[in-house]
Amino acid sequence: MPKAVRVIEGLLPNRIPYDELFAGDEPVLLRGIATDWPLVRAGQQSPGLAMDMLAANYNRKPVIVYSGEPAIRGRFGYNDAVNGFNYQAERRDLVAVLDAIRADLGSEQHPYYYMNSIVVDETFPGLGASNSLVFNHPVFEHYPRVGKIWIGTESRAAAHYDVPRNIACCVLGRRRFTLFPPDQVGNLYPGPLEPTPGGQVITMADLKRPDLVRFPRLAQALDAAVVVDMQPGDALYYPSMWWHEVEALDRFNLMMNYWWIDSPAWMGDPMDVLMHAMLGLRDRPAAVKRAWRELFDYYIFGNTDLPRAHLPEHSHGALAALDLDKARRIRGAVHHSLNR
Repeated sequence: MPKAVRVIEGLLPNRIPYDELFAGDEPVLLRGIATDWPLVRAGQQSPGLAMDMLAANYNRKPVIVYSGEPAIRGRFGYNDAVNGFNYQAERRDLVAVLDAIRADLGSEQHPYYYMNSIVVDETFPGLGASNSLVFNHPVFEHYPRVGKIWIGTESRAAAHYDVPRNIACCVLGRRRFTLFPPDQVGNLYPGPLEPTPGGQVITMADLKRPDLVRFPRLAQALDAAVVVDMQPGDALYYPSMWWHEVEALDRFNLMMNYWWIDSPAWMGDPMDVLMHAMLGLRDRPAAVKRAWRELFDYYIFGNTDLPRAHLPEHSHGALAALDLDKARRIRGAVHHSLNR
């Protein structure tokens, strides 16, 4: 049975309890926090008015547009052979796509359009100034957030995870998030590492039509899920690495979200570590892998002070707390090792 999301109501955009959000490793719905955004208000009057506001702020740079035939029913993902996708991707003028969506607003059968992860300040200069939350927490002084906008018809982005933390704001159209904690990865049947729709691994299971014969462990994931139904003006915070399927439920939908990674860029991408582990560890004998798991727990996942506590400081080397200089040395050693 899916779990209910924690809800906080009555917040203002400049009164977000970030410490409270960050302290809990769970999604939190900020009910109605963006209700007064001009773009939200325009969408409540009519989809066309919101389209006009987007067009007025658009700088005419082409955007990547995913388009699919009516047969995909809004679920953008793989084709049946899993050697490509069930949609086309091309760069187009955004106003032309909005006009195509507008022309089909009254049609039961229509193409599906999905424009994802468009950086607001790069494509809609000025739009973010009056349609934004207030990021008044020290974390954002060190790790800036990136505001993006998601535009399209009905759509379903299959469950996937993101490394950044996220605050997603429902601007126009109803939206549903189905979220899973990171420990459900094995029950979600991830697809290939490449190619991937949108650059992230997605589940191969259809959550709306679960095939429990092909994907029996999916039942456990669905029991652990947190389902969040959002109205325009709502915002959803969810932590790093939570899997999430996102459904845009109405004929025209807008979402704005804010991503940030609260670690320095010099730490690199953890996916590189995973890929290196596949190369160096995955296919070794089980006993060897168990021994390496103990080492990873000791050096990486456990108390980071423990491995160096009994050593003189001058000998800490890679065991010392990281900074930019130490990160460069470790990266250089890894690079040298990989190129031998």
